[in-house]
Amino acid sequence: MKGKLTGSATGAMLLFTVSGMLASALGVRQYDKLSTDMAWIVNADMSAGQVITPDLLKQKRIDQSAIEGTVQNPRQLMGKTLQVNKTVGSAVFARDLKQADKKSLSHAIPPGRVLYTLDKIQKGLPYAQLGDGDRFDVIVRGRNGVRTVARDVQLIGINYPAAAKVAGKGLKNMLLPKNKQAQNQTSVSLVVAVRPSDVYPLAGISANDSVTMVFHSAYDMANGTQQNIDPLKRFRQVEMVAGIRRSSVRVFN
Repeated sequence: MKGKLTGSATGAMLLFTVSGMLASALGVRQYDKLSTDMAWIVNADMSAGQVITPDLLKQKRIDQSAIEGTVQNPRQLMGKTLQVNKTVGSAVFARDLKQADKKSLSHAIPPGRVLYTLDKIQKGLPYAQLGDGDRFDVIVRGRNGVRTVARDVQLIGINYPAAAKVAGKGLKNMLLPKNKQAQNQTSVSLVVAVRPSDVYPLAGISANDSVTMVFHSAYDMANGTQQNIDPLKRFRQVEMVAGIRRSSVRVFN
């Protein structure tokens, strides 16, 4: 009987010890869950100038205080270049990544062209569907008939008046490649890249002239072709001779 009691006591103490260890382990695990989060970290030492690739990233639980301010979207890390050294197991901050150099507006101008602001534009144009790179010809109808003042004009951006707010952000007079507003504003101007020879004809458009923009198909441009909008020649010049006098007469077909 004494041996049985001793065995029971030993078993009880063993059970108590195991239960205590399990409780401690569960407590540590629960504390770990409350104080840590899964985060993207680098799984190898990396040096400045090195490009982040998928095999250099992994997910691991780290202290919550070490996650704040770090980049946790892997898509924002892939292919980026580090500008500082990183040790294995550390998270990446936005300041650790090399930022792309900002280029000035002049870098958006194609070779052989100049930048021009076209403020006398066609009314009723769906500005929301315009995008950078769209190409068009500018036709003007005035007192002397219809004439083409610029060909193959390339759209660079849309300039909105200072009173217009863009996308509810309160930004004013911004140059946008694409407009988020589906509004037809008469005060909108287009920033375009034109040939130098087209600058003065465009500047010669008067307030009484009617401006029409003829846009070209992106499919034609991709195939290296562009439709010609010049009118068919419906007359011919005939030279008249009367004695020693010569004159030219336009004869319509």
